[in-house]
This record gives sequence, structure tokens and C-alpha cells, in this order.
Amino acid sequence: MSVDHDHDDIDCAAVLADISQLLDNECSESIRDTLRHHMDHCGPCLEAYGIEEQVKRLIGRKCGGERAPEGLRSRLQINIRSLTIRGES
Repeated sequence: MSVDHDHDDIDCAAVLADISQLLDNECSESIRDTLRHHMDHCGPCLEAYGIEEQVKRLIGRKCGGERAPEGLRSRLQINIRSLTIRGES
């Protein structure tokens, strides 16, 4: 993240690069606060954040609920257990 010391604010490119980390709660509280403070004063970055958030929700809705067929799930669980047991020997 690059900070513009002349304006004591974060660069828009850095905000845009870190939006996904903010949405996924993968950044520290101080970085989160810095990003949110910037977006409070920068319409284009706030708009980009909103678009990314909508895309993430859409993907979650459309792809998040799919489950593998029960037969496949059972076979995978058996194979995982078998590999785990063999790995302990």
C-alpha cells in the first residue's frame, strides 16, 4: 500500500489493489480503517468498492450453494480417510 505523504492519504491505486482484502476481512484493522477513511472522501474508490462487493455477493449467491452429489462426497471421504491412515503408518 502506498501512502501519499503530501496529502497524508493513501493512493487510489493502493485502495483499488486492496479492495478484495477488505471485502474478505484479510487485512489488519489499521489498514481497514485507512481504506475506509479514504473511501469516505473518494467517490471513485467508494464506487469501485461497491461494484466489487456486488460482484462478490452475486458469485456467492450463484456458486456458493452447490454441493457435490452424495455418492461423490462419500467416495472422497473414504479416500481421504484411507490416505490419512496410510500417512500415519
